Amino acid sequence: MTRKILHCITSAICTLMIAGCVVSEDQRTQRITATEDLLQDAFFTAEGESLVIEAEADLFELPESYKRELDRALLSAETEWDRYRAVRRWIFRNFEDYDFDVTETSSLLELSTNRKINCLSFSVLFVAAARYADVDADFQLVFAPPYWDKEGNSWVNNQHINVTGNVSRPLNDDNLDQLRVFSGSPVETWGTPILMRRGWRVNSHYPSSQRYTVDINPAITNIPIRRQIIDEQQVLSLYHSNKSMQFLFAHDLLNAYSHTKQALRVDPDSVVAWNNLGVLYARVAQPALAIAAYRRAIFLDASVYSAKINLANTYRSQGEVKLADELDDQLESYRNQNPYYHSAQAEISIDKGEYEQAIIQLQAAVARKPNEHYFYHQLAVANQQLGNMDAVIENLINARRYARGTEKARFSGKVKALEAVLAGNN
Repeated sequence: MTRKILHCITSAICTLMIAGCVVSEDQRTQRITATEDLLQDAFFTAEGESLVIEAEADLFELPESYKRELDRALLSAETEWDRYRAVRRWIFRNFEDYDFDVTETSSLLELSTNRKINCLSFSVLFVAAARYADVDADFQLVFAPPYWDKEGNSWVNNQHINVTGNVSRPLNDDNLDQLRVFSGSPVETWGTPILMRRGWRVNSHYPSSQRYTVDINPAITNIPIRRQIIDEQQVLSLYHSNKSMQFLFAHDLLNAYSHTKQALRVDPDSVVAWNNLGVLYARVAQPALAIAAYRRAIFLDASVYSAKINLANTYRSQGEVKLADELDDQLESYRNQNPYYHSAQAEISIDKGEYEQAIIQLQAAVARKPNEHYFYHQLAVANQQLGNMDAVIENLINARRYARGTEKARFSGKVKALEAVLAGNN
């Protein structure tokens, strides 16, 4: 399981408004004004090589093996509320031991082989299963903060999705509180409220109808945070953006670019894809194109902090210190609110041998997100270097408590082995 829990994405195509942003190609200067100008295949392909994007299998198609399992799970379900509970129970029981890995995004056909799952794979699976069971389900974008990535100085994978829907429930059901636990905060819709558009009655007039929210990280459902229902095209774009970053981490820039380009074809207004494109251009030493891509993301969404951070880094690398400092001033308070920023700073301190400073930084991370197992693992590493073995064991136990899948077993092994060593030394 990786250290990141969240990650894993909207209007009309906009003309890029960047005055004086140019790129040099074959001694010619070309002004960047349109989307096509920002998709330069030549920087990622060899001479004479063409970019080929393989057709993807239907991302939202539930595999036959899962359908058979669901058929059995739904045998005794008589109402929509029963079917909702059966789907939810089936997913959480069958996939609770999978590793959570934000660096890999699996299609539904790949899940049983890879045994790795993230918010996008989980949400696609739940929506596909719910719709198969005739339960209302929609994808929902959660405006969670972006998270730090140790690959270079770039911020990627900066939006999170889960599932929401409306289910009818019996008025005499004894388990109504269970549904309310997953109700979350209100969702944002455009124009006429989505419940009325679909012909459902609002809860105050129809007490047997209840909105639910289901998330791979259940703690998210009760956090008061902005949410917005999104369509399958946006989810498909997110899928390609995630695959792009997966290839980036593997240093396969050609496939990373291919998937980013596909993400933008599916959803030209994806701020995630534009930010990722900027990261890719920075990797191939094309700062002008990187700046243009970051600025397109910011033009589409002024709150896309990851693109602003990347833009500031690129400005600084080009000697535009004043522009970089102006962005840094805007982002300082935002950075300090992000637990993964403190974790990343602690990683730097550990690499420098500044273990006491790392512990202070990690305590700040834990204060902002106490259920992230990776922070406790880092604390254990820093305390081990200082010889604080009681603190090492305490933090490994906390890491085990919040880990999932094989990571939980790995931390159990570490705790037992360390306790055995310490007992033998006494």
